Amino acid sequence: MRAMMVVAVLLLGMSSSPVTAQGPVDSSTRAELERARDLVWRSWFAGDSQTLDRVLAGALAAGDDKDGWSDRKQAISDSREFAKSGGKLLDLRFDSTAIQLHGTLAVMTARYTYTTADGAGKKNTTRGYAVEIFVKEKGVWTHPFWHLASQGS
Repeated sequence: MRAMMVVAVLLLGMSSSPVTAQGPVDSSTRAELERARDLVWRSWFAGDSQTLDRVLAGALAAGDDKDGWSDRKQAISDSREFAKSGGKLLDLRFDSTAIQLHGTLAVMTARYTYTTADGAGKKNTTRGYAVEIFVKEKGVWTHPFWHLASQGS
C-alpha cells in the first residue's frame, strides 16, 4: 500500500495537466537511463552499499512477486546479505526496454534475465518483467521505485 502511495505521489507531482509522454527519448537520455539502471542492478548484486546509498532515493519503494515490498534500508540490507552469502552475479540482460519520459521522471519497463551463483557455485537463472522509475535530481538519475515480476527460473 505504501509503495502505491509513493508511485501516486510521484505521478501526481509531475504535472497538474494530464500525464503524457514527451515523445521519443533521445539516444543520449536513453543511454544515461540504461547506465543508471545497470549501475543499480550491478551494485545491488555486488552488495555495494556506498553506490546504492548514492543512487537509491530516500523514499524508495521496491517490490517483487516473491518477497513483497521493501524500503530503501531493507533493499540495501538485502543486497549486503546476498553478497555476504557468497552470491555472485554472472550475467545480466535486458530486452524490450521501453522508456516514457515525463519531464525529470522516467518510467522504464523491460524484460530481464539474470544468472547468479550462490556461495556453493550453484547457478540460478531468473527471468521476468521490470517496471522502474528514475528521477533526475541535480543532474543525476536516482531510483525511487521498482517492481519485478519474476517468470521463474
